[in-house]
Amino acid sequence: VHNMLPRVIMIHVPSTECISLSDKILRQKKLITLLQELIRSPFGGKVLEWNDNTVGMSVFTGSDSVDELSHKLGAKLLEASGESLHFGTKQGSREIFAACGISHPAGTPSLEDEDLLTYGDASEHGGKVYWAYNHRYIRSAHNLAVGIARKIVRGIRPKRWIVKLNQGFSGKGNASIDLQHIQRRFAGCKAGDNEATLRIAEEIEKEFAISLKCEDPKMTWFDVDEPEQVGFQTQIKRLGVIAEVFIEGEVPTSPSIQAVIEGKDVSIVSTHEQVLDGQVYSGCKNPCNSAYRASIMDAGLKVGKFLAAHGVRGHFAVDFLASEQPKTGSWNVHAVEVNLRQGGTTHPHCCMALLCGGSICSDGLFRTNEGELRCYVATDCHYSENLKGCTEKSLINALENSSSDPAAYKIRWNKADRIGVVFHLFKFISTGRIGFTAIGRNVEESQALYTDTVTFLERFHGC
Repeated sequence: VHNMLPRVIMIHVPSTECISLSDKILRQKKLITLLQELIRSPFGGKVLEWNDNTVGMSVFTGSDSVDELSHKLGAKLLEASGESLHFGTKQGSREIFAACGISHPAGTPSLEDEDLLTYGDASEHGGKVYWAYNHRYIRSAHNLAVGIARKIVRGIRPKRWIVKLNQGFSGKGNASIDLQHIQRRFAGCKAGDNEATLRIAEEIEKEFAISLKCEDPKMTWFDVDEPEQVGFQTQIKRLGVIAEVFIEGEVPTSPSIQAVIEGKDVSIVSTHEQVLDGQVYSGCKNPCNSAYRASIMDAGLKVGKFLAAHGVRGHFAVDFLASEQPKTGSWNVHAVEVNLRQGGTTHPHCCMALLCGGSICSDGLFRTNEGELRCYVATDCHYSENLKGCTEKSLINALENSSSDPAAYKIRWNKADRIGVVFHLFKFISTGRIGFTAIGRNVEESQALYTDTVTFLERFHGC
């Protein structure tokens, strides 16, 4: 670490605009020049090409702006490019699963819904061009309703439908709707009954404004008179949308795999049980359940090979839904989306890999270089009233001086044994929020460390 510190340079970007970091940098020529000089200085000022392997640029997620910045800086982009973003959309995910023969929920669009897909129209949004306008998606409530209606007349009639904007982080672009009353009323309709399909679609379209429940509590169906607050209906026009069957089960879980593509090579780096608040990501547990670990790793490799064949590189993850069948004890597992970026599970995995050394083995378990098992439980949004008004220094001091506090001593990082708790997102502590990763020698120990940390934070009075 001490050898690395002299090479770390933090740069302030003087902008408060509500735009991406890459766009902020691109607007400041002096900042780009500074970055170019810093990148070239170890190579005698040599101008570097963006597509060689001399310098790499790691980002959370790709975009057209990130591509442009990569070219200007002469740094090879290590994640998916803006040209590949379609594969990380909800519709793109469904297309990949279908192409790879991976089980996924029934929904729309499917092959029969080509006529429902349209390109975006920038003129409807003040001339602003979104990358998604260059792809054909379902872009209206009417077409979405028709797509769902087509599935209903084919006998697909779940308790709930889940509706997803094509781009959305942590489940906040998702919504759900109960259409059982409409499905019952048209129970006698058969596939190919176009008149019934249109009548069903008409009723569903009306139901969106009444019954659609958005995961983001700030999101409404219609636009509201607030800055940057547009309704779900408008977002459909911008980003496109899908709808699919909501997977029900006695014990539903949300496992995921995380992987990296380098050239044509695909490596699974971790598996997780995602911790969700509704459909919103709040944390993860590593590894995932052994009952389906091998099957989701296999599906992840299939997705990775598909992406690699289409020139995608860098991090990606695949999310699944698993439901246990009470009579047989077997699990039904369905792939639900591909995330073409770093995500909520990236940080805890990297944290453990760096602190413990080692990698995932063929059985999906992480082992150190000495062959010792390591697992973790992590969150990036723990909230405690006790933390409000606290500073980073107060929490760090409490952990560093933990010899007098058994609760703090129990969770602090043990460098020799390479177990304990590592905190992050310190800047949010004054609002009552903090993130942390609890690393143990097995699932039980990591869960116990996580629970002890929650208890410690609930009793913390270091402000």
